[in-house]
Amino acid sequence: MSKNIFFISFLAIIFVGSWSCNKDDDDNGNTCSTAWANELSVQITAMSNAAQAYSLDPTYENCIAYKAAAQAYVDALAPYGNCAALTGQARVAWQQALDDAQQSVNDIDCQP
Repeated sequence: MSKNIFFISFLAIIFVGSWSCNKDDDDNGNTCSTAWANELSVQITAMSNAAQAYSLDPTYENCIAYKAAAQAYVDALAPYGNCAALTGQARVAWQQALDDAQQSVNDIDCQP
């Protein structure tokens, strides 16, 4: 489980470190925002709570809830990659981090 949390956290770090868009880009069909953590606070909180619940009580139900919350977070982050100002190596790093996070979610193996 710690590997999964690492990749999802890494995605967040890459995202923060490479962001240079402004809100005006939203009008052009791009999802650009430096306030992404506020905008995704519901997903971040849900994933954090689910990860904590699963680590304290590693049941099948808690695993399923954690995996669902992690998937919701990755799904909510994905549109932020459409920012026109995210170019070059930053875009490559963003996509790789997103792909790694998705793979980490896919790798969560909940056994009944």
